[in-house]
Amino acid sequence: MGTDGSVTATEAVRRAATTAVAFGARLTVACAYALADSGSPAAGGGVLGQLAATTEAPERDEVPADLRWRVSRAAEAEEVARRAADLASALGCLDVATAAVPGDPAAALLELAASLPADLLVVGSKGMRSWTRFVLGSVPNTISHHAPCDVLIVRTDR
Repeated sequence: MGTDGSVTATEAVRRAATTAVAFGARLTVACAYALADSGSPAAGGGVLGQLAATTEAPERDEVPADLRWRVSRAAEAEEVARRAADLASALGCLDVATAAVPGDPAAALLELAASLPADLLVVGSKGMRSWTRFVLGSVPNTISHHAPCDVLIVRTDR
């Protein structure tokens, strides 16, 4: 299950957790982070950008200056995934893992799903109804066309 920490992604986390509970399955909550400034939400804007002001990796000062951005972005993504995992646990999910995955969100989730291997990939529908999906695509659209497993796209635009 992929999350960016947004309100809409939280709805997808809830659905993924209740599904995992119903089937006694392990839930892996993943958050992607950008490797370089790209202007995407995973590059430090949105929820990850908000976390940057409050979340720092303890070992950040020990990392060479030219690599510090990667440590802080990874730490931010780990924090987003941890918060989602806490929610899943509160909903009764007993087996929850987290992953902070570098790269484009759709590509990162697809790669993670293939490597686990996952039985079901859960994402929110954010971006599927906006006009920008025609130009930029959307994470759920890309995943629905390329997933190595079944996909559940949770309608989050209500």
